[in-house]
Amino acid sequence: MKLNPYIQTFRRMSEAGGKIESGLYLHYPFCVSKCPYCHFSSVLYESELHRMWLQRIEQEINLLARFLACYLRIDTVYFGGGTPSLLGPEEVQLLISRIKQKLEVEAEEITLEVNPQADPEWIPGWLESGITRLSFGVQSFDPSVLRKIGRSYSPAEVINLLEKSKQSGAKNIGVDLMTGIPGESLSSIEINFQVLDQIRPEHVSVYLLEELENVPFRRIWEENPVSEEQTAERYECYRSGLEEKGWRQYEISNFASPGFECRHNLKYWKYRPFVGLGPASSSHLANLRWTVTSDIREWLETGGKEEVVLDEFLELTPEDEVRENLASSLRLTEGVSLEELASRYPFFCFSAYERKIKKLLEEGFLLKKGDRIMIPPENFLVSNWIISELIFP
Repeated sequence: MKLNPYIQTFRRMSEAGGKIESGLYLHYPFCVSKCPYCHFSSVLYESELHRMWLQRIEQEINLLARFLACYLRIDTVYFGGGTPSLLGPEEVQLLISRIKQKLEVEAEEITLEVNPQADPEWIPGWLESGITRLSFGVQSFDPSVLRKIGRSYSPAEVINLLEKSKQSGAKNIGVDLMTGIPGESLSSIEINFQVLDQIRPEHVSVYLLEELENVPFRRIWEENPVSEEQTAERYECYRSGLEEKGWRQYEISNFASPGFECRHNLKYWKYRPFVGLGPASSSHLANLRWTVTSDIREWLETGGKEEVVLDEFLELTPEDEVRENLASSLRLTEGVSLEELASRYPFFCFSAYERKIKKLLEEGFLLKKGDRIMIPPENFLVSNWIISELIFP
C-alpha cells in the first residue's frame, strides 16, 4: 500500500486547528546479531544499509515537516530499534539537529536505546548531541541467565557502561530486565537488585517473555518451561522489591524514581499523539493510525519519493478509539479517568462500558478511586483478560 498518510492527516489537523503535542519515534532496524527471543523488526547490520537508512530517515523528517510542521509541537523523541546505539554521536547529533530545524521541538526527553555492548567512549558524545535519557537493554546481571538467553556480554561490561554513563553526566538512565525466563532463579533476582542498588538508575523496566511463536528461543523455552506460578512469583518479587527500594511502579512493567517516568512511552499508554519514522514504525494522529512497512528494502526503495509504503492505514471510529484508550490506559497504575474519557468523546454512549465496569468492580478485578478506574496491582498478570472482558462484547 503506497500513499502519503500525511496528506489526510494534514486535512484532519487543518480542521482541528492549533498545534498538538506529539512524540516522535525513529526506528533504527539494524543489529550486529539477532537475539533468539526478539520479535521486533530488525535485520543484521550492513554499513551500506546503515548509510541508506540515514539518508532515507532524513527524507522522512522532511516529508513529515512539509505537511505537518504547522500543526505539531514535538515534546519527546525516542530512538528505538534494533540497536540505535550503532549510531555514532555525530550521526545522532545530525538527526536531532535536522528534527529541530524542520519541526518545532520542545523536548525535555530525548531517549536513545543502548545495547550493553555499545562503545563506552560514545556516551559523552551522545549526551552532548542532545540525548537526555539512555535506556539499556540489560535483561539480567546474572551470567547464567545471560548465557541461557543467548547474550554474549558479561555483567561486568554492562556495569562498566552504566558507571561510564553516570560519570559522563547522564541524569536519566533506564535499565530493562526480563523475568519469567529459563535459567532465572530467586538468586538471579537478588543479583539484579544488588546491581540496581549499586548503580541506582532512574528507571527500571521488568518485562515478561512474549510472542515466542516465530522466534528461535521457543525451542529453549519448550525444553525449560517456566510455570505461570513461577512467573507470577518472580514478577511479584520484582514488583514489591523495587517499590521498597524507591522505584515507584507506574505501569505494569515499569518503575521509576519520582519524576523519571518515561514521558515518551506514557504517550502510548495515555493514548496521546505520536509519529513514527522508519520501517515498522507506527503513528497515531487525530483519528488516523498507520504502520510503515516492515520490509526494510521496500522502505529504502521509496527514497526520494513523496510517499510511504504502509502495512496498515486505519481511520478510527469513536468506538475504536474508546477501546484502544481503555486498553492502553488500564496498563497504568493510575488507570483512566472516566470524566476525561467522556470529555474526549462527548457524543459517544458509554452505557455498555458502564455495565461492564460495574461487574468487574463487584468481582474485584477493577478498583475505583474518585472518577478513575484501575486494575489492582495483584491483578496485573491477568490484565489482558480483564481488558478483554471490558472492551469486547
